[in-house]
Amino acid sequence: MKSVARRGSRLSLGLLVLLLSGCLSSGDGSDSDNSTTPPPPAADTRENSVYLQAAAIGVADLDAALKVYKEGLGMTEIKRVIRDDRIEVVLQSADKRGSNVVLMSFTDGVGRNTQQNPGKLVFYVKDPAAFATRFTLAGGRITVPPAPQASVGGIVVGFGRDQDNNLIEITGSDDATDSYFSAFGIGVSDLESARDFYVETLGFEEDQFLQIPGQYDEYILTSPVPGSSALVLMHWTSATPRNYTDNPVKLELAAAQPQRLRDAISEAGENVSQEPAPSADADLNDALVGYASDADGTLLEIRQSIRAYLSGAAIGVADLDAAVTFYTDGLGMQEMERRTRDNREEVVLESADGRGSQVILMGFTDEVTRNYRQNPGKLVFYAKDANVFAQDIRDAGGVVLVEPVDQGPALGNAIVGFARDLDNNLVEIVGDSAASESYFGAFGIGVSDLAAAKAFYADTLGFKVSLFLPIPGQYNEYILQGYGGSALVLMNWTNGTPRNYTDNPVKLEIATASPEAFIETIDTAGERVLQEPDVSEDAGREGELVGFAKDADGTLLEVLLAPWGQPTDAP
Repeated sequence: MKSVARRGSRLSLGLLVLLLSGCLSSGDGSDSDNSTTPPPPAADTRENSVYLQAAAIGVADLDAALKVYKEGLGMTEIKRVIRDDRIEVVLQSADKRGSNVVLMSFTDGVGRNTQQNPGKLVFYVKDPAAFATRFTLAGGRITVPPAPQASVGGIVVGFGRDQDNNLIEITGSDDATDSYFSAFGIGVSDLESARDFYVETLGFEEDQFLQIPGQYDEYILTSPVPGSSALVLMHWTSATPRNYTDNPVKLELAAAQPQRLRDAISEAGENVSQEPAPSADADLNDALVGYASDADGTLLEIRQSIRAYLSGAAIGVADLDAAVTFYTDGLGMQEMERRTRDNREEVVLESADGRGSQVILMGFTDEVTRNYRQNPGKLVFYAKDANVFAQDIRDAGGVVLVEPVDQGPALGNAIVGFARDLDNNLVEIVGDSAASESYFGAFGIGVSDLAAAKAFYADTLGFKVSLFLPIPGQYNEYILQGYGGSALVLMNWTNGTPRNYTDNPVKLEIATASPEAFIETIDTAGERVLQEPDVSEDAGREGELVGFAKDADGTLLEVLLAPWGQPTDAP
């Protein structure tokens, strides 16, 4: 295996693991008169941020395929969708990272050969040998046992075939907890033309060109949008004939502007078989779906992206100056900027380690009475030395409720403590030896209906459920993760003490690929939209696209444009 410098390739082959794992990541609206506000950035001037949302393969026997992919490859079924000519089972990797895998079982009686797919599925795994054994026991077969490969710096690599003869690549990775789906390969008849289509037309980024002597050449492509698996274009150089055309394979491509993606495909001379429009499939609930194909007939399903993350977590404070002093001296944060909004001043803080979402302290200036001491949420900080961090909180005027202690094997021997800030906000302290000093790991909001809140933030807005965690006698919580930033925690208290869940002075700043589509999704879900995305005139937000909404409990959502959707002429 060797790396060849082609078209700006910039990574050594020894960094292949890092390449593929790296593409997976980390009040009211303004009431000011907008009559002289310039129009928002035109959609066609923004990056259209396309990414691989899911990779789909046809299977001959759905039950046998599920056994291999669930028991052998560690994946979890998250839903089933009945389409017009097929059943689709959507799977998520064990580590909940990367794109989904979709198994397609066709129901239209049309004969399809599922044994000749010239692509591959790549899994990064913690223990390649154990993974290979598990795969074999579930019905897969290993063709090349995992072993260190000198040509790639000693990385452990192995190969196998699933029940439909799809090539499975197994790569050892220290950053895997169990395993994750890191890349999907499709066979292409003309490698250079395919590269031009997927990079120049669709907007993927070329990261590496590899030659596997006597086997295949491949381009590894990634998306600027975090959280998806890589797309690999493969052309075989071995003497064995390959079928590159009309394989039962589908790329589910999500874009901030689906119609613009459709237009780009059409202008490139490829076939668009269905315009993006609300789907008639009952299980898709009117989701926007379009269809096209590449030069080899690989099906491209075009979907609307609202991929988002928590970019900032804001809390109201009674004394802004005192709160800033506490958060900088006690929690080690750094002041980054100040903003003047219509009814408040905002101080933006960043953690000592520069990791996680920003924390925003809101000092209201409208003389409306607010209770700052009843917020039923929390702020979670991870600290190198949890006990020193707790003492810093105490020295800055906070109250330590529970000293950080080992929580025992049930919680992985995590060091956890609790404190209160100057406004009675709960601060959770978690020891983390990997922290340089400390970082803001999660923001919790109290919710009156935990199941409904989970459905809204996860099922509707697309945050991933990392964990459901009941804290006996205290609260139940869902830990959700966006595509970057700190985690979002939904909390419902069970200890019998009355809590105020409604209209607390709390705000979530959510950055998304498409603020317009995100706000529309909130509206369709029946929640309150306060302001459609528009250009802000607020000091500190000048020229930014900003929208506002509220969830069922009145928590304010400030919707912003994510970095991967910024105007193309932005510096």
